[in-house]
Amino acid sequence: MKDEIVTIDQVNYHLTVAKKIFELRDRWNDNFAWYPVAQNEHYKQFGEIYKESMGKYGEEQFKKYAKLRSLRPEHTKAIDDPGRESFKKVWSMSHMANYKPSPTTNGDYGLVLPGHHHYC
Repeated sequence: MKDEIVTIDQVNYHLTVAKKIFELRDRWNDNFAWYPVAQNEHYKQFGEIYKESMGKYGEEQFKKYAKLRSLRPEHTKAIDDPGRESFKKVWSMSHMANYKPSPTTNGDYGLVLPGHHHYC
């Protein structure tokens, strides 16, 4: 095994970089550690706000808003129509179950067969 010579400049450089990383982490903890906690608290309030909005503006208006904003299903369970579930069943991605990525770096086309919904 070949021995390498490490100079004082290299050691000092690595020490400086490590020190900067620790300073940055400490500064982030001092200044911004509150943000993920506050963000989580705000996200917890979304469901309640959406319920109030649905009560205030009605289901029809809230459906338009939910569709426009692509709200998560947990916020739209009360107004979802059963046709939406059947839509998910019709457009399943089961044809991708046995998909294997191409062994080449640039990819070969035609390895994935189209789903049944691609045929008219």
